[in-house]
Amino acid sequence: MVVSGYIENIRQIYNELKQIEPKRLYIVYGTLINNESKHGKNLIKSIISEIPWECKVKTLHNKTQLEYNATMQKAVRWFFRHETEGIVLDGFGLPFPAFFAFCSYLLEKYRYDERIGHISGRDFRENDQKVKTKDSYYFSKLANISSSWASWRRIWQDMDVQQKKFSTFKKMKIIEEIPSHKPFLTQWHHFDIFNSYWETRSEYSNLINNRLSIVPDINQIPVNEYKFPEMNHPIFMVNPLSQELKYQEQKYGVSADTSNESSGFIFLRDRLLSFNKESCRRMKIPRIIHQIYEDPEGPAPNLLELGSTWKEKHPNWEYRFWSRQMINDFLETTCSDFLDYYHSYPFNVQRWDAIRYLILYHIGGLYVDFDYNCLEPLDVLLNGQTCCMGMEPTVNARFYHKPLIVGNALMASIPKHPYMAAIIEDMKSKFSKNYEMGNSIQVMETTGPFMVTRVYEQLKKKKDITLLPDSLVAPLSKKEIWMLQAGYVTEEIEEKVEKAFAIHYFLGSWTPQTT
Repeated sequence: MVVSGYIENIRQIYNELKQIEPKRLYIVYGTLINNESKHGKNLIKSIISEIPWECKVKTLHNKTQLEYNATMQKAVRWFFRHETEGIVLDGFGLPFPAFFAFCSYLLEKYRYDERIGHISGRDFRENDQKVKTKDSYYFSKLANISSSWASWRRIWQDMDVQQKKFSTFKKMKIIEEIPSHKPFLTQWHHFDIFNSYWETRSEYSNLINNRLSIVPDINQIPVNEYKFPEMNHPIFMVNPLSQELKYQEQKYGVSADTSNESSGFIFLRDRLLSFNKESCRRMKIPRIIHQIYEDPEGPAPNLLELGSTWKEKHPNWEYRFWSRQMINDFLETTCSDFLDYYHSYPFNVQRWDAIRYLILYHIGGLYVDFDYNCLEPLDVLLNGQTCCMGMEPTVNARFYHKPLIVGNALMASIPKHPYMAAIIEDMKSKFSKNYEMGNSIQVMETTGPFMVTRVYEQLKKKKDITLLPDSLVAPLSKKEIWMLQAGYVTEEIEEKVEKAFAIHYFLGSWTPQTT
């Protein structure tokens, strides 16, 4: 089954399929919320009509636009209603060359082995963490579902029933007794993650049924062709604890050493221990709060109310509201070299993104989006730092299959900081007037959080950049925000708000520009 993802990936996947000539092919299309969807649908229709080998093709056309998570839940259920086992590709990533032969052989070998739940298409171990063996694969307690994987109907048929048992499973505190999972208790017990991400249903099912996943050792598999007689099966069905912990650290962006306490608690404790009146007077980041709003009519009343919380909590800080005229004047007098880029962006939100980095680079201070609510003054968090970036919630990172996302909705910096300079340089060097994607992902990749994260990951010197934990500056998921606004406040939400310095409401007023 292929779900329409990136067009170029679909072409390459089809070329791979031509080599193996599958007898049955299930295709889902018309599901993406972007302008690529129409092109992808036409491409898939063209591929179906031109398949040169004998193949039974079934298609599922989603007439309404669905996000990735809803698409995959629907697609996987549909696929396993028709087949007892098979290979799943989501179209966003490409499997390793021998993937199809690897999965086909192991689907048959472990067809009736209830100990095994999934066959992964990705080796999550880092080279320095690998146990050197000649085995073609190893076993893991983690489902590790990536963009290409294989499984059996027996795993998915009871998924909905098992989901209803989640609250009971949580109350029994089983995860607290599993060494590889205990350090990540918050992530495994996070109700919003469980309900929002289709992969988590599979992870939970594996865990509650004590199943293992098969993970390929890519280094032990020939690059171009895989011959089954060369398959080396592992003798033991265990994986070192250190590797399981390392993978989850990458996945959740949380250290296994401190995740039994929230990363925000550790961060804040260290800040409070070093914070005093004398050090406060040595604040390196200018005490200037920046907020921008280009619409001549000005921010809506609810946004103005949120904006006032920053002035109230920081009475000794200067507050600057950047109107369209102020932004234009600033660009012409201070950033004339960026004017052509700024006015060439197809979406206003890209300009809103770009200007914030330019302001922080040339002036410095604290930038916050208008949909941010300040609960406590940030002096203690910014004290002694030269650049601070608010992290996005872990659930956001998981949704986009990323270990972490460095946010751009709350940032603080001294003038001329190298990180801000690198961000501006990336916007210039990666700039293109040929925007084909035309969606929110494109914005995030060119001027938004994905770009900011990419630049951070590429920097060699990160020591002078402080990542503010999401539990302190963005503690609530979008679902929890909706619950809060609806008046349904759980004890968990109350506890998160009580510990936070600020709340990001993720109103997403810019997204209609890109649909």
